Amino acid sequence: MIESKLARVLLYFPAKLYELGVRARVAAYRNKLFNTFRLNAPVISVGNLTVGGTGKTPCVAFIAATLRDAGCQVAILSRGYKRQTDGRVEVSNGKEILCSSVESGDEPFLLAQLCPGVRVVVDRDRVAAGRWLESQAPVSVFVLDDAYQHLRLARDLNLLLVDATEPLGQAAMVPFGRLREPLTELRRADAVIVTRSDRLANVAAKAELIETITKLARPNTPIFFARHRMTRLRNLQSQQFVSLAEFAGKNVATVSGIARPESFNQDLKAAGMRIVLRRDFADHHRYSLPEFAQILADAQAAHAEAIIVTEKDAANLPVKSVEQASLPVFAAQIEFHCDEESALKEMLLESAGAPG
Repeated sequence: MIESKLARVLLYFPAKLYELGVRARVAAYRNKLFNTFRLNAPVISVGNLTVGGTGKTPCVAFIAATLRDAGCQVAILSRGYKRQTDGRVEVSNGKEILCSSVESGDEPFLLAQLCPGVRVVVDRDRVAAGRWLESQAPVSVFVLDDAYQHLRLARDLNLLLVDATEPLGQAAMVPFGRLREPLTELRRADAVIVTRSDRLANVAAKAELIETITKLARPNTPIFFARHRMTRLRNLQSQQFVSLAEFAGKNVATVSGIARPESFNQDLKAAGMRIVLRRDFADHHRYSLPEFAQILADAQAAHAEAIIVTEKDAANLPVKSVEQASLPVFAAQIEFHCDEESALKEMLLESAGAPG
């Protein structure tokens, strides 16, 4: 992440102190020097070792939907990263969305949209949020979003996501790499889900990744392979859906504020779209009125027939500007698919205490 030799030298000791602090915190929880707390209902945690995207949101939506469809009363707990509120916010009561994406953060808002019938609450203190929710409504299982490092709350199933497109064996801790904590902490995972596995170069690359994970994980830790499939486009003005095939051969402008924009753009190209304008922003970027107006003008100047964004970006666009835009604006729908879906679902239902 840092290329400058001078910067690497200057940051070496602060980085090592940070790593030492991370190791000490994990060790303190492992040795019960810090307390962990349990909720009444089972808890399934989803997270990753790295900063940035591994495809958590589609995975969390898949897990919540699987449990809901099995008859569980599901609640998602999230921190609500980059929201413009403090304290606890109930994003969805399972029947309707109760706040804006500004109040909840973009990813919890998206989860509320993707998972009707599932409660969604954001709070930095997920122990308190879970206890509050249990006092308000029946909950049979909690799903923790982005919680691998949230050691204060005990979990019954600890799922770790690993991005297949990142060389795991060469990973380094921030600021020199994308790791939040050392690779050795992969051993806390009850199962590993390799996302974007369809982008592995070949069978040898898959075998190498399995070998690396196996060396770091506890013995017999299950490894699942998953991919994210772009399925259709949602018109943000009319809320109508169109197929990807309808845009094959058309000029489009792409806009994304996500950790891994390359995958998004590759999927659109694979669907046959011609990207005539591309604008990438920082992850979780919230678009201002002038920014969107400039994007619209640039897209028109590039002769784009539509603007395509991610579902997460759709939550961060200025609503009125989109409604009044002179070009159609679409959000690309993404679905999570697991090669070993039956085994993964069986693990989820067993952890939730639900009938298989």
